[in-house]
Amino acid sequence: MRRKTPLISLLLLLLVSGAQAAPAKSAREVFGLRLGMTEEAVHKRMRRIATQQKEEREEEEGGEQEVWILKKDARCNYLLTKFSREHRLILVTAVVHPNRVRYSDLGETRDATVATDGINYSYKWKIPAQGKERAVILIARGSNAEFLTSYSLYFSRK
Repeated sequence: MRRKTPLISLLLLLLVSGAQAAPAKSAREVFGLRLGMTEEAVHKRMRRIATQQKEEREEEEGGEQEVWILKKDARCNYLLTKFSREHRLILVTAVVHPNRVRYSDLGETRDATVATDGINYSYKWKIPAQGKERAVILIARGSNAEFLTSYSLYFSRK
């Protein structure tokens, strides 16, 4: 029994530390898409995992917006991409299947700015600039206190 005690203690320690592990830091990418990518690079990536449903030009901003239906993903249904007039990715939104993705799956909720009116919820994380990459905003929205319905990634203005 004495030999088993240290092993059992080690296993319990691993289980407890795993249960307390924080979720990964808020992501700077969605499905392998990073803000600032060229439209061509986004299309190359998206054609492997999704089917383009819609594309429309935005007259005011000079860019374009696209809707991509994901082929096989248990958590997300489709992605919306938005490009600048320079054909660079400036926004990506993922729309998720109901009750599949928690706010805490995206980042540490205590680090987010949370807003609710009791019916709708939003969690907003500011991801600081890294090297040459600009600061990014990750915002998750939903009508459930635990599960989100969509999340977006876009450049911070500050």
